[in-house]
Amino acid sequence: MLNVFHKIKFVFWFIFKAPQRKLGYVTLWQDIVGIFSFFLLYFIPFRNLKPVSICLGTFNRSELFLTKFLVSLSKVENANLVELSVFDCGTDDVVDLEIVIKKIWKGKLKFNKMDIHFSRSYSFNKAVKQSTHSILFICDADFSLPKNIVSSCNKYSLGKLVWFPIVFYLYKNKAEKFSHQNGEWMQWGGKGILCCKRKYFDSIGGLNESFTTWGQEDDELWMKFYKAGNFIIRNREQGLMHHWHPSINPKYQLLADKADKGLL
Repeated sequence: MLNVFHKIKFVFWFIFKAPQRKLGYVTLWQDIVGIFSFFLLYFIPFRNLKPVSICLGTFNRSELFLTKFLVSLSKVENANLVELSVFDCGTDDVVDLEIVIKKIWKGKLKFNKMDIHFSRSYSFNKAVKQSTHSILFICDADFSLPKNIVSSCNKYSLGKLVWFPIVFYLYKNKAEKFSHQNGEWMQWGGKGILCCKRKYFDSIGGLNESFTTWGQEDDELWMKFYKAGNFIIRNREQGLMHHWHPSINPKYQLLADKADKGLL
């Protein structure tokens, strides 16, 4: 019964209170087009797949990046169509990150390193700029990727579509399973992971580099796509899992505390 209540609550929140409604109810039309496009494209097989640049900025989260992100990336379908673009802000929790990456990921790699303060906006923009393909998938280093990431990126970036998949947040000390006992779907927020055509990312100016601390840069990017008239696709993407790590986000700190107390 509680689950039904949350579903109904989310529908009303989405229609009337979603952040993009501040721009006007034309955004509801954009969302309807996105929802319709998802269900239409979900059943269409894609054969002539285009290559995808997977872009991320890194700094000292190497264990998750190497053991979760790269291992899952190495197992994706059509891995020959993937270009990995990494901009590193002086990682020092592993010796020579580029060499270690190449031991795990045998595909195409673009890698640059600068010993600078980590800024998500700056490092991700750099990763995008150094990449070469027209389809971009922008993702953090603490995720596992679904096997069908290449075909999904091709489907959900058609025309003026922009894909902001709903990610699964794994609770602390929980097994890696997509279940409500082990984590939750970040359907209310979690807009930092996306796929789009490069031309649309460039046309809205990319991520705002005035954001130099954690948060808010993804919310602004989300709104900029709406202002530009793009159509947003959101879905619970099985296989796209955020792995737990210490965080300064109060919500995630609270979830970690609950996990330590056995309340999750």
